Amino acid sequence: MSEIEKNKEIGTVLAEKEPQRNGNIFESNIRKSYLFQLFAGFHLISGVLLPFFLLWGKITFIEIMLLQSYFTIMIVLFEIPCGAISDYISRRFSLFLGGLATAFAALIYSSTPNIFIFIIGETVFALGFSLISGTNDALIFDTLRKMEREQDMSKIMARNRSFFLAGIAISAPIGSLIPLFFPINFVMAFMFFPFIIAAIIAITLKEPNHDLERESLNYLTVVKSGFRELKKNKTLRILALDFVIIDVLVFLLIWTYQLYLDSLYVPLMFFGFVAASMTLTQILFFNLVPKLQKRFKNKKIFLMIYTLIPGIAYILIAFINFTLIGILLILIIVGVGFSRNIIFISGINKNIEEENRATVLSTISMIRSLIITILYPVVGLLVMWNLRYTFIILGISIIIIALISRVKNEHL
Repeated sequence: MSEIEKNKEIGTVLAEKEPQRNGNIFESNIRKSYLFQLFAGFHLISGVLLPFFLLWGKITFIEIMLLQSYFTIMIVLFEIPCGAISDYISRRFSLFLGGLATAFAALIYSSTPNIFIFIIGETVFALGFSLISGTNDALIFDTLRKMEREQDMSKIMARNRSFFLAGIAISAPIGSLIPLFFPINFVMAFMFFPFIIAAIIAITLKEPNHDLERESLNYLTVVKSGFRELKKNKTLRILALDFVIIDVLVFLLIWTYQLYLDSLYVPLMFFGFVAASMTLTQILFFNLVPKLQKRFKNKKIFLMIYTLIPGIAYILIAFINFTLIGILLILIIVGVGFSRNIIFISGINKNIEEENRATVLSTISMIRSLIITILYPVVGLLVMWNLRYTFIILGISIIIIALISRVKNEHL
Protein backbone atom coordinates (compact mmCIF):
# COMPACT_ATOMS: atom_id res chain seq x y z
CA MET A 1 0.00 0.00 0.00
CA SER A 2 1.38 3.42 -1.01
CA GLU A 3 1.85 6.30 1.43
CA ILE A 4 -0.97 8.22 -0.27
CA GLU A 5 -3.34 5.28 0.07
CA LYS A 6 -2.38 4.88 3.72
CA ASN A 7 -3.11 8.55 4.37
CA LYS A 8 -6.49 8.23 2.63
CA GLU A 9 -7.36 5.19 4.74
CA ILE A 10 -6.34 6.96 7.94
CA GLY A 11 -8.39 10.01 6.92
CA THR A 12 -11.43 7.81 6.26
CA VAL A 13 -11.12 6.11 9.65
CA LEU A 14 -10.79 9.47 11.43
CA ALA A 15 -13.80 10.86 9.55
CA GLU A 16 -15.86 7.84 10.58
CA LYS A 17 -14.80 8.15 14.19
CA GLU A 18 -15.31 11.92 14.46
CA PRO A 19 -19.14 11.88 14.81
CA GLN A 20 -18.85 9.16 17.44
CA ARG A 21 -16.18 11.15 19.32
CA ASN A 22 -18.33 14.27 19.06
CA GLY A 23 -21.34 12.24 20.16
CA ASN A 24 -19.50 11.03 23.24
CA ILE A 25 -18.68 14.63 24.18
CA PHE A 26 -22.33 15.72 24.01
CA GLU A 27 -24.00 12.47 25.15
CA SER A 28 -23.97 13.63 28.77
CA ASN A 29 -26.09 16.68 27.81
CA ILE A 30 -29.11 14.42 27.31
CA ARG A 31 -28.80 12.75 30.71
CA LYS A 32 -28.11 16.06 32.46
CA SER A 33 -31.09 17.62 30.70
CA TYR A 34 -33.31 14.91 32.19
CA LEU A 35 -31.93 15.70 35.67
CA PHE A 36 -32.34 19.43 35.10
CA GLN A 37 -36.01 18.92 34.21
CA LEU A 38 -36.55 16.64 37.21
CA PHE A 39 -35.30 19.27 39.68
CA ALA A 40 -36.88 22.17 37.74
CA GLY A 41 -40.20 20.32 38.15
CA PHE A 42 -39.78 20.05 41.94
CA HIS A 43 -42.72 22.37 42.62
CA LEU A 44 -43.28 21.48 46.26
CA ILE A 45 -45.89 24.22 46.50
CA SER A 46 -48.16 22.67 43.83
CA GLY A 47 -49.91 20.47 46.39
CA VAL A 48 -50.75 23.36 48.76
CA LEU A 49 -50.81 26.30 46.35
CA LEU A 50 -54.11 27.90 47.37
CA PRO A 51 -53.69 27.35 51.14
CA PHE A 52 -50.29 29.09 50.81
CA PHE A 53 -51.93 32.17 49.30
CA LEU A 54 -55.19 32.17 51.25
CA LEU A 55 -54.02 31.10 54.72
CA TRP A 56 -50.46 32.42 54.90
CA GLY A 57 -50.54 35.13 52.22
CA LYS A 58 -53.88 36.50 53.50
CA ILE A 59 -55.01 37.51 50.01
CA THR A 60 -58.34 36.84 48.29
CA PHE A 61 -58.89 34.43 45.41
CA ILE A 62 -59.45 37.29 42.95
CA GLU A 63 -56.07 38.75 44.01
CA ILE A 64 -54.49 35.35 43.35
CA MET A 65 -55.96 35.32 39.87
CA LEU A 66 -54.81 38.88 39.19
CA LEU A 67 -51.30 37.84 40.27
CA GLN A 68 -51.41 34.98 37.77
CA SER A 69 -52.60 37.33 35.02
CA TYR A 70 -49.62 39.56 35.82
CA PHE A 71 -47.30 36.52 35.74
CA THR A 72 -48.61 35.49 32.31
CA ILE A 73 -48.12 39.00 30.93
CA MET A 74 -44.54 39.07 32.23
CA ILE A 75 -43.86 35.69 30.60
CA VAL A 76 -44.95 37.15 27.24
CA LEU A 77 -42.79 40.26 27.75
CA PHE A 78 -39.72 38.28 28.85
CA GLU A 79 -39.98 35.58 26.17
CA ILE A 80 -38.13 37.37 23.33
CA PRO A 81 -35.26 38.98 25.32
CA CYS A 82 -34.69 35.73 27.23
CA GLY A 83 -34.68 33.86 23.92
CA ALA A 84 -31.97 36.26 22.75
CA ILE A 85 -29.82 35.35 25.78
CA SER A 86 -30.19 31.69 24.85
CA ASP A 87 -29.50 32.21 21.14
CA TYR A 88 -26.74 34.80 21.23
CA ILE A 89 -24.92 34.17 24.50
CA SER A 90 -25.34 30.56 25.59
CA ARG A 91 -27.98 27.87 26.13
CA ARG A 92 -26.11 26.77 29.24
CA PHE A 93 -25.94 30.32 30.64
CA SER A 94 -29.67 30.83 30.03
CA LEU A 95 -30.58 27.62 31.88
CA PHE A 96 -28.20 28.52 34.72
CA LEU A 97 -29.76 31.99 35.10
CA GLY A 98 -33.22 30.42 34.90
CA GLY A 99 -32.46 28.00 37.73
CA LEU A 100 -30.90 30.79 39.79
CA ALA A 101 -33.83 33.18 39.23
CA THR A 102 -36.49 30.62 40.19
CA ALA A 103 -34.50 29.65 43.29
CA PHE A 104 -34.36 33.24 44.56
CA ALA A 105 -37.98 33.84 43.49
CA ALA A 106 -38.98 31.06 45.91
CA LEU A 107 -37.11 32.83 48.74
CA ILE A 108 -38.65 36.20 47.87
CA TYR A 109 -42.15 34.74 47.73
CA SER A 110 -41.83 32.99 51.09
CA SER A 111 -40.25 35.92 52.93
CA THR A 112 -43.25 38.11 53.82
CA PRO A 113 -47.03 37.69 53.36
CA ASN A 114 -47.46 40.88 51.35
CA ILE A 115 -49.00 41.25 47.89
CA PHE A 116 -46.25 43.65 46.75
CA ILE A 117 -43.63 41.06 47.70
CA PHE A 118 -45.69 38.51 45.76
CA ILE A 119 -45.61 40.77 42.69
CA ILE A 120 -41.80 40.92 42.90
CA GLY A 121 -41.74 37.14 43.35
CA GLU A 122 -43.98 36.61 40.30
CA THR A 123 -41.71 38.90 38.25
CA VAL A 124 -38.58 36.94 39.15
CA PHE A 125 -40.40 33.63 38.62
CA ALA A 126 -41.52 34.82 35.17
CA LEU A 127 -37.93 35.78 34.35
CA GLY A 128 -36.67 32.36 35.44
CA PHE A 129 -39.33 30.41 33.56
CA SER A 130 -38.75 32.50 30.42
CA LEU A 131 -35.02 31.81 30.56
CA ILE A 132 -35.71 28.06 30.79
CA SER A 133 -38.75 27.85 28.47
CA GLY A 134 -37.72 26.76 25.01
CA THR A 135 -34.01 26.85 25.89
CA ASN A 136 -33.96 23.30 27.17
CA ASP A 137 -35.67 22.13 23.96
CA ALA A 138 -33.18 24.13 21.88
CA LEU A 139 -30.26 22.67 23.85
CA ILE A 140 -31.46 19.14 23.13
CA PHE A 141 -32.02 19.89 19.45
CA ASP A 142 -28.57 21.49 19.07
CA THR A 143 -27.02 18.58 20.96
CA LEU A 144 -28.70 16.00 18.73
CA ARG A 145 -27.54 17.94 15.66
CA LYS A 146 -23.97 17.74 16.92
CA MET A 147 -24.44 14.01 17.47
CA GLU A 148 -26.19 13.58 14.09
CA ARG A 149 -29.24 12.11 15.86
CA GLU A 150 -31.96 14.62 14.91
CA GLN A 151 -34.34 11.71 14.24
CA ASP A 152 -34.43 11.00 18.00
CA MET A 153 -35.82 14.45 18.85
CA SER A 154 -39.42 13.34 19.53
CA LYS A 155 -38.36 10.43 21.72
CA ILE A 156 -35.87 12.49 23.74
CA MET A 157 -38.34 15.35 24.19
CA ALA A 158 -41.04 12.95 25.41
CA ARG A 159 -38.65 11.60 28.03
CA ASN A 160 -37.63 15.14 28.94
CA ARG A 161 -41.25 16.10 29.56
CA SER A 162 -41.78 12.93 31.59
CA PHE A 163 -38.90 13.84 33.91
CA PHE A 164 -40.45 17.27 34.53
CA LEU A 165 -43.82 15.69 35.34
CA ALA A 166 -42.04 13.15 37.56
CA GLY A 167 -40.53 16.07 39.49
CA ILE A 168 -44.01 17.45 40.14
CA ALA A 169 -45.39 14.01 41.03
CA ILE A 170 -42.60 13.37 43.55
CA SER A 171 -42.54 16.84 45.10
CA ALA A 172 -46.27 17.53 45.47
CA PRO A 173 -46.88 14.93 48.22
CA ILE A 174 -43.69 16.03 50.01
CA GLY A 175 -44.88 19.61 49.87
CA SER A 176 -48.23 18.75 51.45
CA LEU A 177 -46.46 16.98 54.35
CA ILE A 178 -44.07 19.85 55.15
CA PRO A 179 -46.83 21.95 56.90
CA LEU A 180 -47.08 19.17 59.48
CA PHE A 181 -43.64 20.21 60.76
CA PHE A 182 -43.05 23.79 59.52
CA PRO A 183 -45.12 26.89 58.70
CA ILE A 184 -46.65 26.61 55.22
CA ASN A 185 -44.39 29.31 53.72
CA PHE A 186 -41.46 26.91 54.24
CA VAL A 187 -42.93 24.79 51.43
CA MET A 188 -42.17 27.62 49.01
CA ALA A 189 -38.83 28.42 50.67
CA PHE A 190 -37.60 24.82 50.37
CA MET A 191 -38.05 25.01 46.59
CA PHE A 192 -34.81 27.04 46.64
CA PHE A 193 -32.79 23.83 46.98
CA PRO A 194 -34.00 21.79 43.97
CA PHE A 195 -33.91 24.91 41.78
CA ILE A 196 -30.31 25.64 42.85
CA ILE A 197 -29.42 22.01 42.08
CA ALA A 198 -30.94 22.52 38.61
CA ALA A 199 -28.78 25.64 38.16
CA ILE A 200 -25.65 23.70 39.16
CA ILE A 201 -26.52 20.96 36.68
CA ALA A 202 -26.88 23.63 33.98
CA ILE A 203 -23.30 24.81 34.62
CA THR A 204 -21.98 21.33 33.81
CA LEU A 205 -23.68 21.17 30.39
CA LYS A 206 -21.52 21.31 27.28
CA GLU A 207 -22.56 24.29 25.16
CA PRO A 208 -23.54 23.03 21.67
CA ASN A 209 -24.62 26.39 20.28
CA HIS A 210 -21.40 28.37 19.72
CA ASP A 211 -20.70 27.40 16.13
CA LEU A 212 -24.27 26.89 14.90
CA GLU A 213 -25.82 29.39 12.51
CA ARG A 214 -28.01 32.04 14.12
CA GLU A 215 -30.71 34.06 12.50
CA SER A 216 -31.63 37.48 13.87
CA LEU A 217 -35.39 38.10 13.89
CA ASN A 218 -37.28 41.24 14.84
CA TYR A 219 -39.93 40.64 17.53
CA LEU A 220 -42.73 42.43 15.65
CA THR A 221 -41.82 40.57 12.47
CA VAL A 222 -42.19 37.25 14.26
CA VAL A 223 -45.55 38.22 15.78
CA LYS A 224 -46.94 39.60 12.50
CA SER A 225 -45.76 36.53 10.59
CA GLY A 226 -47.53 34.17 12.97
CA PHE A 227 -50.82 36.08 12.96
CA ARG A 228 -50.64 36.47 9.17
CA GLU A 229 -50.40 32.69 8.78
CA LEU A 230 -53.40 32.14 11.07
CA LYS A 231 -55.40 34.78 9.23
CA LYS A 232 -54.88 33.33 5.76
CA ASN A 233 -55.20 29.64 6.76
CA LYS A 234 -58.80 29.01 7.84
CA THR A 235 -58.23 25.35 8.76
CA LEU A 236 -55.25 26.22 10.95
CA ARG A 237 -57.25 29.00 12.61
CA ILE A 238 -60.14 26.64 13.41
CA LEU A 239 -57.81 23.99 14.84
CA ALA A 240 -55.77 26.47 16.88
CA LEU A 241 -58.75 28.19 18.50
CA ASP A 242 -60.54 24.91 19.31
CA PHE A 243 -57.33 23.52 20.79
CA VAL A 244 -56.45 26.63 22.81
CA ILE A 245 -59.88 27.50 24.26
CA ILE A 246 -60.62 24.02 25.64
CA ASP A 247 -57.05 23.72 26.95
CA VAL A 248 -57.48 26.99 28.89
CA LEU A 249 -60.87 25.97 30.33
CA VAL A 250 -59.38 22.68 31.56
CA PHE A 251 -56.29 24.46 32.90
CA LEU A 252 -58.46 26.61 35.18
CA LEU A 253 -59.17 23.49 37.28
CA ILE A 254 -55.55 23.66 38.47
CA TRP A 255 -56.47 26.86 40.34
CA THR A 256 -59.83 25.68 41.68
CA TYR A 257 -59.58 21.99 42.62
CA GLN A 258 -57.93 22.69 46.00
CA LEU A 259 -60.86 24.91 47.00
CA TYR A 260 -63.12 22.00 46.06
CA LEU A 261 -61.05 19.57 48.17
CA ASP A 262 -61.26 22.00 51.07
CA SER A 263 -65.05 22.14 50.69
CA LEU A 264 -65.05 18.34 51.09
CA TYR A 265 -62.93 18.69 54.27
CA VAL A 266 -60.00 16.80 52.76
CA PRO A 267 -56.98 17.27 55.10
CA LEU A 268 -54.23 19.52 53.76
CA MET A 269 -51.66 16.73 53.97
CA PHE A 270 -53.50 14.84 51.19
CA PHE A 271 -53.60 17.74 48.73
CA GLY A 272 -50.15 16.89 47.38
CA PHE A 273 -51.10 13.28 46.77
CA VAL A 274 -54.05 14.44 44.67
CA ALA A 275 -51.71 16.75 42.74
CA ALA A 276 -49.31 13.84 42.15
CA SER A 277 -52.20 11.67 40.95
CA MET A 278 -53.20 14.40 38.49
CA THR A 279 -49.68 14.39 37.03
CA LEU A 280 -49.54 10.60 36.75
CA THR A 281 -53.00 10.59 35.14
CA GLN A 282 -51.73 13.00 32.49
CA ILE A 283 -48.84 10.67 31.67
CA LEU A 284 -51.26 7.73 31.45
CA PHE A 285 -53.68 9.48 29.08
CA PHE A 286 -50.89 10.98 26.94
CA ASN A 287 -49.86 7.42 26.13
CA LEU A 288 -53.44 6.16 25.82
CA VAL A 289 -54.84 8.71 23.35
CA PRO A 290 -52.92 7.54 20.23
CA LYS A 291 -54.18 3.98 20.81
CA LEU A 292 -57.78 5.12 21.33
CA GLN A 293 -57.64 7.39 18.29
CA LYS A 294 -56.72 4.47 16.03
CA ARG A 295 -59.99 2.73 16.95
CA PHE A 296 -62.07 5.58 15.49
CA LYS A 297 -62.31 5.94 11.73
CA ASN A 298 -64.08 9.28 12.18
CA LYS A 299 -61.64 11.48 14.11
CA LYS A 300 -64.23 14.27 14.34
CA ILE A 301 -66.57 12.02 16.36
CA PHE A 302 -63.67 10.92 18.56
CA LEU A 303 -62.70 14.54 19.21
CA MET A 304 -66.28 15.51 20.10
CA ILE A 305 -66.69 12.60 22.53
CA TYR A 306 -63.26 13.27 24.03
CA THR A 307 -64.14 16.95 24.51
CA LEU A 308 -67.56 16.26 26.03
CA ILE A 309 -66.05 14.05 28.78
CA PRO A 310 -64.26 16.84 30.74
CA GLY A 311 -67.26 19.15 30.15
CA ILE A 312 -69.66 16.63 31.69
CA ALA A 313 -67.19 15.87 34.51
CA TYR A 314 -67.01 19.60 35.35
CA ILE A 315 -70.81 19.71 35.75
CA LEU A 316 -70.93 16.49 37.77
CA ILE A 317 -68.25 17.70 40.17
CA ALA A 318 -70.46 20.66 41.05
CA PHE A 319 -73.05 18.28 42.53
CA ILE A 320 -70.72 15.68 44.08
CA ASN A 321 -69.95 15.79 47.80
CA PHE A 322 -68.40 12.33 48.03
CA THR A 323 -64.61 12.67 48.26
CA LEU A 324 -63.45 9.66 46.21
CA ILE A 325 -65.87 10.33 43.34
CA GLY A 326 -64.93 14.02 43.40
CA ILE A 327 -61.21 13.21 43.15
CA LEU A 328 -61.91 10.72 40.35
CA LEU A 329 -63.75 13.46 38.39
CA ILE A 330 -60.78 15.83 38.92
CA LEU A 331 -58.46 13.18 37.46
CA ILE A 332 -60.79 12.64 34.50
CA ILE A 333 -60.95 16.37 33.70
CA VAL A 334 -57.18 16.77 33.84
CA GLY A 335 -56.26 13.46 32.19
CA VAL A 336 -58.74 13.66 29.32
CA GLY A 337 -58.68 17.47 29.01
CA PHE A 338 -54.93 17.92 28.68
CA SER A 339 -54.29 14.78 26.60
CA ARG A 340 -56.86 16.08 24.10
CA ASN A 341 -54.03 18.25 22.74
CA ILE A 342 -52.42 15.19 21.14
CA ILE A 343 -55.39 14.87 18.77
CA PHE A 344 -54.49 18.28 17.31
CA ILE A 345 -50.72 17.80 16.89
CA SER A 346 -50.82 16.21 13.45
CA GLY A 347 -53.55 18.48 12.07
CA ILE A 348 -51.94 21.72 13.23
CA ASN A 349 -48.45 20.75 12.05
CA LYS A 350 -49.51 19.59 8.60
CA ASN A 351 -51.22 22.96 8.06
CA ILE A 352 -48.04 24.91 8.81
CA GLU A 353 -45.31 25.46 6.27
CA GLU A 354 -41.94 24.07 7.42
CA GLU A 355 -40.16 27.44 7.53
CA ASN A 356 -42.96 29.03 9.61
CA ARG A 357 -43.49 26.19 12.08
CA ALA A 358 -41.76 27.67 15.13
CA THR A 359 -43.24 31.13 14.50
CA VAL A 360 -46.84 29.89 14.18
CA LEU A 361 -46.58 27.57 17.19
CA SER A 362 -45.18 30.47 19.26
CA THR A 363 -48.09 32.64 18.10
CA ILE A 364 -50.62 29.98 19.15
CA SER A 365 -48.89 29.76 22.53
CA MET A 366 -49.09 33.57 22.83
CA ILE A 367 -52.83 33.51 22.06
CA ARG A 368 -53.29 30.91 24.80
CA SER A 369 -51.42 33.14 27.27
CA LEU A 370 -53.54 36.15 26.37
CA ILE A 371 -56.80 34.19 26.83
CA ILE A 372 -55.59 32.92 30.23
CA THR A 373 -54.66 36.47 31.24
CA ILE A 374 -58.21 37.64 30.51
CA LEU A 375 -59.97 34.65 32.11
CA TYR A 376 -57.99 34.57 35.37
CA PRO A 377 -59.76 37.56 36.98
CA VAL A 378 -63.13 36.51 35.49
CA VAL A 379 -62.86 33.07 37.09
CA GLY A 380 -61.60 34.71 40.27
CA LEU A 381 -64.82 36.71 40.53
CA LEU A 382 -66.96 33.67 39.67
CA VAL A 383 -65.27 31.53 42.34
CA MET A 384 -65.76 34.21 44.98
CA TRP A 385 -69.43 34.25 43.98
CA ASN A 386 -69.88 30.44 43.97
CA LEU A 387 -67.35 27.67 43.30
CA ARG A 388 -69.92 25.06 42.26
CA TYR A 389 -71.59 27.41 39.79
CA THR A 390 -68.14 28.17 38.36
CA PHE A 391 -67.64 24.46 37.62
CA ILE A 392 -71.05 24.35 35.92
CA ILE A 393 -70.23 27.40 33.77
CA LEU A 394 -66.86 25.91 32.74
CA GLY A 395 -68.49 22.55 31.95
CA ILE A 396 -71.31 24.06 29.89
CA SER A 397 -68.76 26.20 27.99
CA ILE A 398 -66.74 23.10 27.06
CA ILE A 399 -69.87 21.19 25.98
CA ILE A 400 -71.09 24.08 23.79
CA ILE A 401 -67.69 24.37 22.08
CA ALA A 402 -67.64 20.60 21.51
CA LEU A 403 -71.08 20.66 19.88
CA ILE A 404 -70.52 23.71 17.66
CA SER A 405 -66.91 22.90 16.77
CA ARG A 406 -66.08 23.55 13.11
CA VAL A 407 -63.23 21.04 13.12
CA LYS A 408 -63.77 18.45 10.39
CA ASN A 409 -62.52 14.90 10.08
CA GLU A 410 -60.14 15.81 7.25
CA HIS A 411 -58.59 18.60 9.37
CA LEU A 412 -57.24 16.02 11.79
